[in-house]
Amino acid sequence: MLAQPRPAINGLPRAFRDGYHAGGTGGTSVTATVVYRTWNDHEAELVKGILESYGIPVRLDADVTHLLYPCGETRVLVPPEAEDEATSILAGHRARTGRIDA
Repeated sequence: MLAQPRPAINGLPRAFRDGYHAGGTGGTSVTATVVYRTWNDHEAELVKGILESYGIPVRLDADVTHLLYPCGETRVLVPPEAEDEATSILAGHRARTGRIDA
């Protein structure tokens, strides 16, 4: 059974809302958790949309700009306190093929 959408997580630090990084340790970056990895930008956007529809703040992160280099891994990041919920939501959206199904 899929979790029901809920309001966005309130009280997040400004750095998390504006820009955060996986494993950030200094400056204004806030630690985020990777909940999904893909080599397909469209799939990453789909996962982001699914999680945002449940009120979970999401950020996509990649090592290279995909506009210049169309290959490379894209990571879907969420706040650490939303990791369990995000993982549960994505598990509920998996098709028999193991891919995310909207």
